Amino acid sequence: MIYLNNNPATPTISVVLPVYNGESYLESTLKSIQSQTYSNFEVLCVNDGSNDNSLSILQEYSQADQRFHVFSQDNSGPGVARNTGLEAATGTYVIMLDADDIYEPTLLEELYASAEAYDSDVVVCRSSQFDDSTGTPVDSWWTINVAQIPDQPVFNAADMRDFIFTAFIGWPWDKLYRRSFIEDNAIRYPKLTNSEDLYFVFLSLALASKISVIDTPLISHRVNRSGSVSSSRAKDPLAFYESTCLLKEELKKRPDLYEKTSWGFLNWAIGYLVWNIETMDDQNGRQAQLKALANDEFPELEIGLHSPAYFGLDPSIYGRYCALLDEALGNDSSSASTKQQKRHRIIPRLIKFLEGIQYDGLLQTLRKSLGWFKRKLLKQAVSQPSSKIKRGSDFALTGKTALKHSSTLV
Repeated sequence: MIYLNNNPATPTISVVLPVYNGESYLESTLKSIQSQTYSNFEVLCVNDGSNDNSLSILQEYSQADQRFHVFSQDNSGPGVARNTGLEAATGTYVIMLDADDIYEPTLLEELYASAEAYDSDVVVCRSSQFDDSTGTPVDSWWTINVAQIPDQPVFNAADMRDFIFTAFIGWPWDKLYRRSFIEDNAIRYPKLTNSEDLYFVFLSLALASKISVIDTPLISHRVNRSGSVSSSRAKDPLAFYESTCLLKEELKKRPDLYEKTSWGFLNWAIGYLVWNIETMDDQNGRQAQLKALANDEFPELEIGLHSPAYFGLDPSIYGRYCALLDEALGNDSSSASTKQQKRHRIIPRLIKFLEGIQYDGLLQTLRKSLGWFKRKLLKQAVSQPSSKIKRGSDFALTGKTALKHSSTLV
């Protein structure tokens, strides 16, 4: 059922707001949108099958303010809900907000001003976080990595080819999009229970001709609340990989673009894999992820096709990946001989990676995070004196030689 109000003015900005059982926070969010200093907008509220009082709250606002429109659908997930809003949008620009966050009064005004000033396809602003479980703000310096952004007011993926996937976070609420850009490239959210936003966000950033940034927190994002998207990760613990694969597939349809951004993409992808497993609190979800890791190592991430040194954007990631792989193989139900063969893959990778770090002057960065694991693997290598550890087509180390060579690393 659809509830619509006719707005006589053509809105400049379409705000898409998916809502699912959000009654606890919804009114404060709607008030923060209603109180924007820039007023020429429409709010497309998509009730995604809520079974609480969310729909009634939305209807009250739509009856009182003609800028608010309500769409109601069966529960289909946040991606489908955002697509519903996108299909109904009429504004020159569109932004996807969350129903439990708080927005600074100047959010739309500042985003719109930047888009108009630089003719931007995408405008990104900084956001802050609010821990709902403790009632305290959270340091969120990492929401925009300014060190990876070109020192110029407008740029695109070609200007920052190595960092387009790591300079920003793949969530939807801190970005304003030119709607014609979204439509011309037919960008929509995939039907996934989680991680659907990273596909939309990073594909948009990779394709955008002009990106501008507002390095000011304009959004307070609520974290650690019951029923949040992070809670849904346990229901489909491998959705992150499916979304990553969909993104890679789209990028590869544009060979020139993928060639320029593949190193940054694959480095981001292994980091995203590691983050997903490390932060999975649900035991069943974590075991499903580790089982998948033990079985095929998530092949589309191409971890087995490149040397460890290739994954050097974040110097700690490859060692953390190896630690997870070791854990996964420890949980693997394969035969002992099969497990041992799999484990042998870890040792040469990590030793080669550690040597590469030494040569690149990045050892200090890794000492705390990788020291213990390095010693563990080297000790394992020494316990196999009859074997050689392959480090590439033209080099081999025995376990003892590797341990001696590593003495300068400890």
